[in-house]
Amino acid sequence: MREERIKSPKERQRDFKLIPGEPRPDDALVRRALTSPEALEELCGLYIPKIYSYVLRRVASVEDAEDITSTVFEKVLANLSKFDGRKASFATWIYRIATNCVTDFYRARGRKKEAPLEDAQAGASASSDGEIEGLHSYMALLGLMTQLPPKYQEALALRYFAEMSVIEVAEALEITETAASKRILRGLDGMRKLAGAGPLEELM
Repeated sequence: MREERIKSPKERQRDFKLIPGEPRPDDALVRRALTSPEALEELCGLYIPKIYSYVLRRVASVEDAEDITSTVFEKVLANLSKFDGRKASFATWIYRIATNCVTDFYRARGRKKEAPLEDAQAGASASSDGEIEGLHSYMALLGLMTQLPPKYQEALALRYFAEMSVIEVAEALEITETAASKRILRGLDGMRKLAGAGPLEELM
């Protein structure tokens, strides 16, 4: 994982297409989902694969990822009527719920239980020697990440696993863009220190 170049305000404005106050792309679908089973099914169908993929990359266990994803969508359905598109996009709202569920999962466990390599390999669909080698590196990186404080884990996961911009990470975590940048950079620095001068350092 590599740090992104710090961009000027004008560059960040070009990257961030949504104009504050204007409806987000998901808003109309979310509003319909409140009263339409068909729209609700469409909304869930759109986000279940994304959230499952994100959670799987956080926990590296198919069984745990399935359970956590189910919990995420139970919370989504229970709180959908409270969603306010003026405060956040639906995407950052649902990733915030997923992030909190993963954090709760690790807190309940007390410490990270090593996930079976077969589970992670099934989730990554690895088949070649190169892919399996990459999987081992990923598992090692995940092991380093889980040694960080939760706030750094959350910021790094949203930035690199959910592939969010720094602005979106800030929105999902309900912090400022500056705070999000600091968490990402400090999280990366923490992982580098944990990795030492070994081969994993080249991946970050």
